[in-house]
Amino acid sequence: MSEILIGYWISGYDNNSYMCGSCEKLFPELTDIPKCTQCGYRLDYRYNNKDFRLRRKTLDFSSTYDGVTIVSQRFKDFCVRNGYDNIAFIALSQTPFFYQFYINGNAIKYEAGMKEKYCDACGQYESVIGPMISDEITEPLKDGFYQSDLWFASGNEKSPIIIISPETKVKLEQEKIKNICMSKIFRQVDNER
Repeated sequence: MSEILIGYWISGYDNNSYMCGSCEKLFPELTDIPKCTQCGYRLDYRYNNKDFRLRRKTLDFSSTYDGVTIVSQRFKDFCVRNGYDNIAFIALSQTPFFYQFYINGNAIKYEAGMKEKYCDACGQYESVIGPMISDEITEPLKDGFYQSDLWFASGNEKSPIIIISPETKVKLEQEKIKNICMSKIFRQVDNER
């Protein structure tokens, strides 16, 4: 048995901001966020708050306390130049040159260590924790951005795990994109296949 590098799990530093509210309570002025009538948690985790103001504007890649990834114009330009076309950038109307960042498609199968409190009405769990990449992934990922098929965290703070390929990591480093936390994802492989 040996280990191969599949890719990198990436995340951003906290940007001292909330897009929609806390884990338990949404901002009361955001009356148009779809939420479950039974558990009360939001149904649209990609909701764009038009009044959102980014507090920390020095980071190329960051996260709000409620799990929304925010990127700079510099990061967006890098993605466009490299042809990563499965990414959505939603302009922040109150913070020019920064964007809400989402991956469309490119979902990788993940498993959860634990899921708690299933809601029959909306089909969500209150908490999904302990992300583990599926054993089905056995080769390094191709250049690009990926996301877990499960969304992790609790309450209103759920978001997917964001994963990049080894090649994409090299490109980000060459571009000197700042403030991305990266953790290696390894897979055990049988050398006797």
